[in-house]
Amino acid sequence: MRRLSLAIVAFFSLCAAAAAAQAAAPTPAPAAPRTLSVAAGQATTLPLNGSAREIVVGDPQIADVSVVNDRTLVILGKRVGVTTVFAFDAQGRALAGGQVLVTEVSADAVTVQRGANASTYACDGRCTVLTSTTSAPAAGQP
Repeated sequence: MRRLSLAIVAFFSLCAAAAAAQAAAPTPAPAAPRTLSVAAGQATTLPLNGSAREIVVGDPQIADVSVVNDRTLVILGKRVGVTTVFAFDAQGRALAGGQVLVTEVSADAVTVQRGANASTYACDGRCTVLTSTTSAPAAGQP
């Protein structure tokens, strides 16, 4: 009988120790949110790791989402700003999500600075001026 009592005490002690160790184990840090950059008036694709059922856009005036198929989204930059986009599966688990940064010019653009003047170009075999700024000379400057 004493052996059975010792076995039961040992079993419960091991269970309590295992539960305490599991509770004390560090929880993994959540993945860093992804930041997707797109120029206003441009679009980019966002592949998903599963079938999307729900899509949420924080501010639809900054970016819009089109569903190509259940595993691919297209993010369209509408106006300069920052918003968030999330995609969820049928069980409510997040498939993708993070910030969408809508910029004035695309990442492929080149800005040339000449003194106080700046011009931004988009180049693909031939360059096209996107924006150009000219500063007025300071007082006393020719």
